[in-house]
Amino acid sequence: MVEVTVFGAGQEVGRSGFEVKGSKTKILLDYGVLVKEERPAFPLSTSPKDLDGIIISHAHLDHSGIAPLFFISETPPIYMKNITKQLTDILIRDLLHLSSYYIPFEALELKTMIDRSRDINSERVKIGEADVKFQSSGHIPGSVNTLIDLEGKRIWYSGDINTIDTALLNRARIDLPELDLAIIESTYATVEHEPREACEKKLVETATEVVEGGGIALIPAFSVGRSQEVLCILQKNRFKYDITLDGMSRTATKMIASRPEELRDPKLLRDAMSRAKWVQGEKDRKKALKRPGVVIASSGMLSGGASTRYMEKVRNDPKDGVILVSYQVPGTPGRILMDEGKYGPPGELKKVKCRVEWVDFSSHCGKNDLMSIVKSFRGNPKVLCVHGEAPSCIDFAERIKQETGHEAFAPVMGDRFKL
Repeated sequence: MVEVTVFGAGQEVGRSGFEVKGSKTKILLDYGVLVKEERPAFPLSTSPKDLDGIIISHAHLDHSGIAPLFFISETPPIYMKNITKQLTDILIRDLLHLSSYYIPFEALELKTMIDRSRDINSERVKIGEADVKFQSSGHIPGSVNTLIDLEGKRIWYSGDINTIDTALLNRARIDLPELDLAIIESTYATVEHEPREACEKKLVETATEVVEGGGIALIPAFSVGRSQEVLCILQKNRFKYDITLDGMSRTATKMIASRPEELRDPKLLRDAMSRAKWVQGEKDRKKALKRPGVVIASSGMLSGGASTRYMEKVRNDPKDGVILVSYQVPGTPGRILMDEGKYGPPGELKKVKCRVEWVDFSSHCGKNDLMSIVKSFRGNPKVLCVHGEAPSCIDFAERIKQETGHEAFAPVMGDRFKL
């Protein structure tokens, strides 16, 4: 018998973690953190001694951020793409810097994890008694989806997945055998994304309008994936005004550019990097605040990082604008700005004077593409709808039942499924 337990990401976006356990093999799929304003939240835990392997689907903190916890006293095998290893290192170091009081490990455990990690260099590996296969998931550089064949049962985990081409990456191409269980993200299971071309056009036009009006167009963006995507879009559309890059986006961009095999058009990113102004210190930041132009800076939800420094200026100037291009978790400053037009410390929120726009630059499948994936499943798998706010997971599970006849669930933390 194989048992799958939901450690996190049940009816929420964050702290992804799923345990796959057979009679002699135990594998953990992701182990992330849910970053909240008050304190981070973690998935359920398990003994590191019993782990035959940990698989990190990609570098974003909601999938990788708490994995070093298992390296305090043990060194279980951990698998990820090489670029994921590099990006995870910088993202978790930043998490420790911002939230170290609440994080139950230190930089030493992170270093041990990174040093001991095993690169996913081929499509297949053997973990315990499981045969494990990986495919690119088209989400961010290094992202993979995972197929586990254990004791005659096949379990597929989407991680975060995108099946359309973007300026940065090629889309995921899914080729699966018959399945017994699928764990699929539901982030945008109730939303159909705007066509990519329309989103790119809106970004370029909005940025142009703000800059030509004498303002700063601040684009808070995830340092990994979204910042590079925005650079590529502006370059592709021959945006002629100043572009400044700040925050952790700078380090991540250099790392990603060094892995051309992960990219759809490596030259496009290199060209975009060469014409951007790279902030080297406070002097450069002050210059960027004094002249019209675009500023791309992390974090994408305005929950810290360089983007918050620019926000203090642009929030009070009607000429300026904020273009949100990343998913905004409920309760984050970015989500409050998007929904209410307010920004500031908790209890001191004030209406902003600047222009605020949101562009649906998702690196996740939308409603129809997610259902297309499910309809492509062979066999009669149980389907777990995870990594989405509760209404998205519940709605997706109901639609799967109605349209495919598969058993589908919107599980919560701690739910177990036996195969």
